[in-house]
Amino acid sequence: MFLTRIASTVSGRSVREARRSFAPDGRLIAEFSLACGNGSVKYPTMYVKVCVWEALAEKALAVIDRKGLNIEAGGFLLVTQYEGKHGKSLLIELKDVRELKLFDRDGVLKQVLNNSKIEDKEVK
Repeated sequence: MFLTRIASTVSGRSVREARRSFAPDGRLIAEFSLACGNGSVKYPTMYVKVCVWEALAEKALAVIDRKGLNIEAGGFLLVTQYEGKHGKSLLIELKDVRELKLFDRDGVLKQVLNNSKIEDKEVK
């Protein structure tokens, strides 16, 4: 059951490296998950699946090569309820991602990736 679709920006740490897959029509897809929240009772960790396509997917596969990277992604948040092994569950996905921002451990912007043909900005 589809619950909602909201324009949103999600930030968190990568759970693992981005994985490569292909759509039935041959377009490249990069998928990765972000852990958002600090794991406390008040702010439990929420896992968001992020899908990026084509040119942005190539760039994401090159830089999202390990877990623990600080990433901010903007797109449409899609929340779906489904029946899982342990009862009802929610799947949280970020779709139609147009831009990714990578930060260092201190929260300083390091790199911006987007769909444009212009060179991506690497901040020093």
